[in-house]
Amino acid sequence: MKRPFALKLTLLALVAGCATAPEPAKAPESAAKSEAETPSEPGASSNPAKAPSRPLVSGPAAKAEVQKILRQAFDWLDAGDEEKARVELEYANQLDPDNKQVSCLLRGVTADPVTVLGKESTAYTVRAGETLGLIARRAMGDVCEFYILARYNQIKVPKLLSSGQTIRIPGRVVLGAPEAAPAASKPAAAVPKPDTAPVVEAAKPKPTPPPEPDDRAKRAEIDRHHRNAQAAYRRQDLATAIREWDALLALDPNNNLARVRKQEALELQAKLDGLKK
Repeated sequence: MKRPFALKLTLLALVAGCATAPEPAKAPESAAKSEAETPSEPGASSNPAKAPSRPLVSGPAAKAEVQKILRQAFDWLDAGDEEKARVELEYANQLDPDNKQVSCLLRGVTADPVTVLGKESTAYTVRAGETLGLIARRAMGDVCEFYILARYNQIKVPKLLSSGQTIRIPGRVVLGAPEAAPAASKPAAAVPKPDTAPVVEAAKPKPTPPPEPDDRAKRAEIDRHHRNAQAAYRRQDLATAIREWDALLALDPNNNLARVRKQEALELQAKLDGLKK
């Protein structure tokens, strides 16, 4: 009788022990859950290159901020700090998507230069005092094109451009001197006075014929019309581009490049008009 009773006590002790035993398998699961629920550190991101979000302002405050960013972006790009300029320009583009200078600079940073400007180019020797901005304005119609022109020439730091350096200008644009100063007037030759001046009847003054246009001024005017036409064509303002090439051809009827580009604009305009019908 004692043995069955002792056996029952033993079984009860074992059952009680199993009921109070710890559950070690749940500890790692709890730790893993705790770790998964722990928020990441501020600033941590799966994409570290992505710029932090910034508040979008509007109205005059947005315009002022965009102008500030543009000034900074010009300086950064001139110094070759492309990444810092890109981040700020993308923010400026959110503030003012219609700002042409922001779009122009941003395109200069992100677009492929050869695709935008074409493979055909003309060699140009930088003159003293010139910058890529001045060259871009004369050759491409806008200062903001300076950075895509720098990338087109594989120039990492545009402000280090030096006099005598040879770069490529897109297209067949032959640039003259940056500032064509008018020719200095020559002093009149000294004429010896006679001892006694003969008395002569005063001659009636003849009308002075209009001076012939200076070749350099004419060349500068042709370059100006070409730049305006190119800039208008790039922004799809075909009417302005055709008008500028007409003005160029009036000054230089034998300019084959202007004639070809005008014809391209006319054909594109005809295609667009056909699509509208």
